[in-house]
Amino acid sequence: MEEDHVKRFSFAEKKQKTLACLLLCAGAISAHAADIITIGTVPNMGDGGLICAIERGYFAHQNIEVRITNFATASAMTALIARGDLTMVRGGVNVSYFNSVARGLPMRYFANSTFAPAYHALIMRAGLKESVHSARDLKGLYIGTTAIGGLSEYELGKTLESVGLSLNDVDTKPLGMPESVTAISNGALDGAVFVPPFDAEAIKSGGWKLLAPDEAVTPPMEVSGLVENTDWAAKNQNTLDRFTAAYIQGTRCYLEAAQSGANRDELIRYYLKYEPIKDPAIYAAMQWPGTAVDARPSIASLMDQQEFYARRGYLKTVLPAEKILDDGPVTRGLALLTK
Repeated sequence: MEEDHVKRFSFAEKKQKTLACLLLCAGAISAHAADIITIGTVPNMGDGGLICAIERGYFAHQNIEVRITNFATASAMTALIARGDLTMVRGGVNVSYFNSVARGLPMRYFANSTFAPAYHALIMRAGLKESVHSARDLKGLYIGTTAIGGLSEYELGKTLESVGLSLNDVDTKPLGMPESVTAISNGALDGAVFVPPFDAEAIKSGGWKLLAPDEAVTPPMEVSGLVENTDWAAKNQNTLDRFTAAYIQGTRCYLEAAQSGANRDELIRYYLKYEPIKDPAIYAAMQWPGTAVDARPSIASLMDQQEFYARRGYLKTVLPAEKILDDGPVTRGLALLTK
């Protein structure tokens, strides 16, 4: 009898231990079952929606872990997203994106991160203040843009077109913004297009603001956004939709800070954590760029930019809207938020 009791106790004890182990294992699996999304970005103010969604737990609520990797240029991310090493990239709209899609790379723009007003500035060197009064006076001058086929070239071109000129009427020089600050200071450039906070640096170095080129652009300018790997998106629509729902919440958080400033200090703390600029006074003083309501991209702006680059000879063909924009994730993400 005693032996039977011991056996029964041993069996019951093993059963309890097995059950406990299963529960622990299930808990461990559940704790580590978050969908991982890797995003490449060139760090700037456009990261606001992403980092707010991370820090406020919007992604975690959707059981998603977002991992951000910073890059120096958008072009450095293209091969990685095409191979699937990155799930998404966040960056500016440019000719490289349109060419990548035209070549059949598995990429598609699907959500906005920065929208006009972007508070870009055309800063001129000090010696031109008496002779340059508007965009009409830029003819024949040396103007810096960040890259051939980049957003600053597009907005400069559209500004010139608004007064009857074109990019052919100026001499553009592709140059990084820190280098452009120096070039305006020493007279190597007559002017350059800047984004915050480099415009402030150029002004501190003796330059002055002529105009905001993004304000002359119609339709209002799609500045930057998120691009998905379409192979991944096709296999993971549910994850993509949950991601987009959380991201929309993050953009609302950013937009509140950009417009009303009610949560501005909160966002500044996030920028100090994630972005290379570590001076809170810079964020406090600068104008924050806009973002589209609910992260919905402007297809009108994307098509206009594509057509502009085609006129410049950078693109061989103009793709239809459905080839350059996946409008499904934002629509489905919003539906998830209303449930």
